[in-house]
Amino acid sequence: DSASHGHRPTVLMGAPFRDAWFVPGGRSFMARFLADAGADYLWADDTTVGGVPLSLESVLSRARNADFWLHPSDWHSLDEGLKQDTRFREFAAFQNGNVYNNNAREAQRGFSDYWESGIVNPHRVLADYVSIFHGRGDSLFYYHRLPAVAP
Repeated sequence: DSASHGHRPTVLMGAPFRDAWFVPGGRSFMARFLADAGADYLWADDTTVGGVPLSLESVLSRARNADFWLHPSDWHSLDEGLKQDTRFREFAAFQNGNVYNNNAREAQRGFSDYWESGIVNPHRVLADYVSIFHGRGDSLFYYHRLPAVAP
């Protein structure tokens, strides 16, 4: 168990949209969630509250060896990511299958329930993060590990 050994896994978030990859700022609620879950967010040193627009190259430079990748757009599989950009396979989290998305529970019209109810259920979000980073990634509520190909 990584938590018992004091290991704080590194985390990358988001995916490119059009020409920019918006990562949550180091003062954002997402950065706080990750810290509370015992992870090292790779942009924790940033002083921004909102999203920080970066190039894919810049993100790859900093996060190539990240242990986990969360919120990769609306993907349901790693294959969907490769259709967007084959350079995603350069991320260690991608290579190791440690890519998780928050669309395990989709409401009507295909919207992720995470964005509907996660804000009022932070304990469930935090429990998912702890399970992903320090457990086996099972019994997740909002998140799921992305399979290589969509089922």
